[in-house]
Amino acid sequence: MRTRVRSGRRALLAGILLALVLPLLSTTVSRAAEGRSLSVNLASARGPSTGVGEGFLYGISQDGTQPVDQFLQPLGINAFRGGGWFSGGWIRDGYQYGSATRADLDSITAQARRLTRPPYHAQYQVLVSDIYGANGGQPSNTRYPCDNGDCSDWLRFIDATVGALQATGLTFSYDIWNEPDISAFWTRGVNSAQYFQMWDTAYREIRRIAPGAQIVGPSFAFTPERNPGQWRTWLAHVKAAGTVPDMIANHNEGDVDDPVTVARALNAALTTAGIGQLPLSSNEYQPADRQTTGVTAWYLARFAQSGYTNAMRGNWVCCVTPNLTGVLTQSGGSWQPTGNWWALREYADMTGTLVDTSGQVGSTAISAAVDPSAGRAVAVVGDSSGYTGAASVTFTGLSSLPWPANDGNVHVTVHRIPDQAPLAAPQTVYDQNVSTASGSITVPFTFQGAHDAFTVYLTPASSGGTGFPAGYHQLVAAHDNLCLDVYGNSGSAGAAIDQWTCNGQSNQQFQFVPASGGYGELRAQSSGQDVAVAGGSMTAGTPNIVQQPPGTAANGLWLAVRQSDGSYAFQNKNSGLCLDVYGAGSTTGQQLDQWPCKNAPGTNQDFFVR
Repeated sequence: MRTRVRSGRRALLAGILLALVLPLLSTTVSRAAEGRSLSVNLASARGPSTGVGEGFLYGISQDGTQPVDQFLQPLGINAFRGGGWFSGGWIRDGYQYGSATRADLDSITAQARRLTRPPYHAQYQVLVSDIYGANGGQPSNTRYPCDNGDCSDWLRFIDATVGALQATGLTFSYDIWNEPDISAFWTRGVNSAQYFQMWDTAYREIRRIAPGAQIVGPSFAFTPERNPGQWRTWLAHVKAAGTVPDMIANHNEGDVDDPVTVARALNAALTTAGIGQLPLSSNEYQPADRQTTGVTAWYLARFAQSGYTNAMRGNWVCCVTPNLTGVLTQSGGSWQPTGNWWALREYADMTGTLVDTSGQVGSTAISAAVDPSAGRAVAVVGDSSGYTGAASVTFTGLSSLPWPANDGNVHVTVHRIPDQAPLAAPQTVYDQNVSTASGSITVPFTFQGAHDAFTVYLTPASSGGTGFPAGYHQLVAAHDNLCLDVYGNSGSAGAAIDQWTCNGQSNQQFQFVPASGGYGELRAQSSGQDVAVAGGSMTAGTPNIVQQPPGTAANGLWLAVRQSDGSYAFQNKNSGLCLDVYGAGSTTGQQLDQWPCKNAPGTNQDFFVR
């Protein structure tokens, strides 16, 4: 469900939203609840961690070029749902293949060319009803598919649009009709004879044109818990008619629909209907009045344990503004990440194998995964009801995983992600080595704001207590294999920090000198001075990284953030921005700048230690 900016139906959809929300308001957990004690058993595997929830309903530009990779690639997007939307489609064209329909198909194709091919791997769910023009803003005299029992126009539409998309050679899944149980999108009655005629006709024609394509549906707004009879009727019909989709799709936009319990209800409904288990897609989730960082993290933690194959954030200011459903915001004339973006970004670090957790305690949820190849365990924590106060996570099973321990210790980092827009980076609130001698550790943290989210990282310990190797090392840029360098081997304060061909000289040797809170100085061996942002600037994108006399000024303190490939990014304490090779260039002598942290391996912000 989403607000259509050109439809004039906001009041109607607001009423629909209230109908979804009000039944659950009485179940909201009190914010005055006592401290939350969560747990993670690192030795008890659940299955692969697949990033369920890293998907979006619209939220990228019509031509598919925005937002830039800097904001999209680190999320590991694995699902996208679109249908052009903006043109009015088949209805605007007078129920024929015209310019509006072509514009929708061109947009879908451009988006899919980007999102379904490397480095991306998203499932693209085509909103067939949006191409038709039934997007919530269609005119009152709209001719709906199979009106008066005549499906001939609907067949022509399917042939023209699905045929054109299949001809591109791209891979699409087809979502036949969005929210047919909401009158803004389908006025002929859900589960009516006409609805099933529309569904069966589309299903069979898509099967004929694109026999290998996935069909998804029914994309109901109401879950089986909220309207079990609707689901029973629908499942009984599609089983009898032989039109069961390949993937069962539903929306989780109530206040709040728990993905774990909804998935159980869906699987139970399939079993009762005599249909085998099918992949599940929550192709819209998170209600309009719960667009906070804490709730985003709660959904992600629950989706990780739900059994859904994928899930896509709903879009409440729809549809082609390139803000990834609102997780980016305009600031200073450019797009910047919000707390919601960071929740998705850090959830993307939860790779490897899911492990057992306490699940949900009160309104606070946790999921975790272990990735031996990346040398880390990651837990994501979110809350659905604005809890504030003390919390902790107890990790057990450490003895079964020798990879993170170093002399009986593990390094623990806790990031607090406040509900802010923009947000340059999460706040590190815990960063130290912890003994694993007892076989378990308990990590404390505090929900300072009502909508905080948290990420807990367990990585190999180091003697310095920062996770960064002790001593002097070369720092080699991951994108071009050039070395961090004091330009001209200068000993003067203010000399540029650039990149240069690695030569092993002392002006390319840097030591991380721990300070406090996980931050430290990056000290050049040749000059004894520190890498710093000139003048304490907060500006991104200006080549202004220099050396300055050692000290604890915030512009010369850096947080070493280990990436999944073993490289490190360096986040400045003063600005929250990351050390960056300007423009991702590969020119020797290029002075470095600072830029919003990408937190992804292999970029111009990542440095291997040699």
